Amino acid sequence: MGYIPVGRVLSARGLRGEIKFRYYNDSESNLCEYAALYADRDGRKIELRPSRVQAQRGHFLIQFGELETPGAVSFLIGKELYVREEDLPRLSEGEYYDYQLIGLRAINEHDEPVGQVTEVIHTKASDVIVIEGERELLIPMQADFILGIDIGAASIRIAEGAFVE
Repeated sequence: MGYIPVGRVLSARGLRGEIKFRYYNDSESNLCEYAALYADRDGRKIELRPSRVQAQRGHFLIQFGELETPGAVSFLIGKELYVREEDLPRLSEGEYYDYQLIGLRAINEHDEPVGQVTEVIHTKASDVIVIEGERELLIPMQADFILGIDIGAASIRIAEGAFVE
């Protein structure tokens, strides 16, 4: 079973053990759908069940029923929280989660290696992948530039036109 990071705990807040949480996803409603979040503690994943989730100006306040004081949540500060991979919402054909793209080998139209996807940047105009190779490339996630993504082969095929400087 795989665990996927969904955000980072920024701080403890209040006297009831709430945390201030930065969610990585741009769809706020997804966070409320998870029955459990997971955190690393003493080298293993522990399950945390949110009893209250509240959106608040660019972040969330989350309270866990089993952690009721600031001291009880202190081990979470600065850590990522995870969901189980099988708990992620299903995507439509041709859609991918960022974690599925990061690490893919980037190849050109002639199957020559270009580099590796290291990051996905979300902009208003288009998502952009960052490819580290001989030089850093920023490639828009558009059909003109991305010819194909094969998660099974761990590769992404980039059009020659994407390399124009």
